[in-house]
Amino acid sequence: MVHWSNRVKLLTSSGTSLIHAVAVTALLSFHQLSQASSCSFLRLSSIYSITDQNSPSPPSRIEARDLRVDSQNGVDPAVARPTTPSPSFSSVVRRVMVGTSMQKYVCPALEPVLRRVVREEVVRRLTHHLGQLPRSPQLQTPSLQLIFTSPLSLPIYTRGKIKDKDDNPLQIQLVRRQCGPSSIISLEPPPRVEIVVLDGDFPFNNDDNWTPKEFSSHVLRERKGKRPLLVGECRVTPREGTASIQKLEFTDNSSWIRSRTFRLGARVSPGSYEGVRIKEAITERFTVLDHRGESNKKHFPPSLHDSVWRLKNIARNGKFDTKLAFAGITTVQDFLKLSVVNQQRLREILGHGMSERMWNETITHARTSNIGDEVYLYHGEFDTVVFNPICQVWGIMVNGLTYALEQLTPQHALDVQTLIQKAYQKWEQLEEIDGASLVRATEAQPSGSIMTPDELLGIEASSPSTAPMEMGL
Repeated sequence: MVHWSNRVKLLTSSGTSLIHAVAVTALLSFHQLSQASSCSFLRLSSIYSITDQNSPSPPSRIEARDLRVDSQNGVDPAVARPTTPSPSFSSVVRRVMVGTSMQKYVCPALEPVLRRVVREEVVRRLTHHLGQLPRSPQLQTPSLQLIFTSPLSLPIYTRGKIKDKDDNPLQIQLVRRQCGPSSIISLEPPPRVEIVVLDGDFPFNNDDNWTPKEFSSHVLRERKGKRPLLVGECRVTPREGTASIQKLEFTDNSSWIRSRTFRLGARVSPGSYEGVRIKEAITERFTVLDHRGESNKKHFPPSLHDSVWRLKNIARNGKFDTKLAFAGITTVQDFLKLSVVNQQRLREILGHGMSERMWNETITHARTSNIGDEVYLYHGEFDTVVFNPICQVWGIMVNGLTYALEQLTPQHALDVQTLIQKAYQKWEQLEEIDGASLVRATEAQPSGSIMTPDELLGIEASSPSTAPMEMGL
């Protein structure tokens, strides 16, 4: 007999619907059980004829034909085909009675079992098929959700405090998800919130419609023999919908998992809340580095006085750092000054090892520096050039008048370019003044006013407003 589960699989694989397949299988199985005795009796009746034992039973047409064939081949039919003794009448009756008893007593006992098995199979298969149907976000998206209020400050090192991008403690909020801006929700009593570490590959395909079970299945634990992966305030209680995490640290880097990245997650601690589902919060994916490399970490943003290897793609004592140091470029300010005055020369120093993508990343990172308010004056024989700290030109003073570079005649502009080159080469000899008052004065004065070098040093005067001009020779 074919097992009922195999029959269901066979029917469903051939295109029959699941409900129809299970129903047909159940009917066939029950029919086979209920008709067992009848089939046995019919099978016995077709083989054996219950007749008077004194009257010989004539051979059937098949047996007579076989005897003729054996006689023609010279084989003794009695020897070639030994006959099996026919069962007695009493044994046949016993078999029929056993079948009748099975139909009367065993089949009713098996019926509840069969119904239960069929019901379990139907539920299991329906659950499997319904689980493959696309979920409706409108029906399944929870109205309440935990969120991290700000992105993390990167990079993150082991044993280092985890903070947000503004260098503030992490904050978690409980909000109500709406079509417009989310609103902070305060629950009484407030639920406990647990901070966990997630695999950086979760959620797959950036699908944020995960289930609590899917979220929990991607929570990471520490490696064998290691301390807990996350230490500090791993459980907090939101007050008026907001909770701050003052101290949170990683004890291990992220290099040991396939994605090599982590995410932080926040979920309601089991048993601390009963109500509608509160969706979990996750951060962006990030890499956790060993604290032994923190002394070589990049600064975001860098300062002008930082070593040049604090910039992206320039490793400490690496090939780019060595090439720049050989050319006298040791700080971020040196790097930016040369990028303004002669960018092509800077690219030549770095060489072909720095691709266009790497160059764009490095120069963009460098330009996030706060250059401050200082200005520098370089006095030529007839002109005075005003620079900001990275050698961008603020203005040109000619015979007591201040001009932008594009306001000069072509010949005069070439002469000023020479002054700019000399100022770059003699940067340490330039006169430095506080540029805050200069900026305020230039913004307040109408264009075309006169400003002398002495007035730049603090004497009350007027000046046109000129923006820094980037030079590229």
